[in-house]
Amino acid sequence: MELKRIFKALRVAWAIGEKDIRIYYARPGSLVFGILFPFSMFLSYIVGRNVTVAQAIPILVAQTLFFASSSIGPITIPLERRLRTFERFLSAPISLITVLVGKTLAGFIYGIAISVIPILVGVLVFNSVIVDIFALVIGLLLSAFCFAAMGLMFASIPGQHPGTVMMPMNFVRIPMLFISGVFIPISELPYWGQILSVFSPLTHTIELVKGGLGGENIFGGVLNIGILLGYLGLFLFLGIRFHIANQKKE
Repeated sequence: MELKRIFKALRVAWAIGEKDIRIYYARPGSLVFGILFPFSMFLSYIVGRNVTVAQAIPILVAQTLFFASSSIGPITIPLERRLRTFERFLSAPISLITVLVGKTLAGFIYGIAISVIPILVGVLVFNSVIVDIFALVIGLLLSAFCFAAMGLMFASIPGQHPGTVMMPMNFVRIPMLFISGVFIPISELPYWGQILSVFSPLTHTIELVKGGLGGENIFGGVLNIGILLGYLGLFLFLGIRFHIANQKKE
């Protein structure tokens, strides 16, 4: 009976995620924060620098995955608070956790769908080679879930406008770019920067993607996977707790 209830909740969560995919993926906020913003950051990284395609593609993939996956929840949840859709979900026989899982699935699928594009471009146009399919696939899947859960956590900030959530989240996301090997290789960071880089989930996304595409991997696959799993659990736990606390206040 319990297993049947779990499968039913997962079907409902998928339906919610599918609804978000159809409604919100083409919204200006999703396009700006999920595609245009990371692409512009990528251009600022490669223009005027002697960067090879082998170095550039993993950075673009990781940035796109980072911003796309983490942007859906902070856009959909405030909008649905304003339209009272979020409250209608909860007035139906649907648990808050099921709704939040659906939102996380939407961010996960969006991140994967967008990040696959630069991989295909790299392989088909620039002759990039996938040397470790396991590292690449596990890196994409874990990172997409991790960053979608991160967006869910920030979406617990009370408010009915995406900007209310996006502003504090970008105070966290943008500094992460500078300690995760995006603009400066980790080996060239000062000692304190190298220490901080270990604690950034984006670092381990870049490491796994680089490893999958034949690039240098400093920390090793086991550590990268372990840290991403740890952050995934932490973001989900905090996100659910914060949303439950907000619901009780209301």
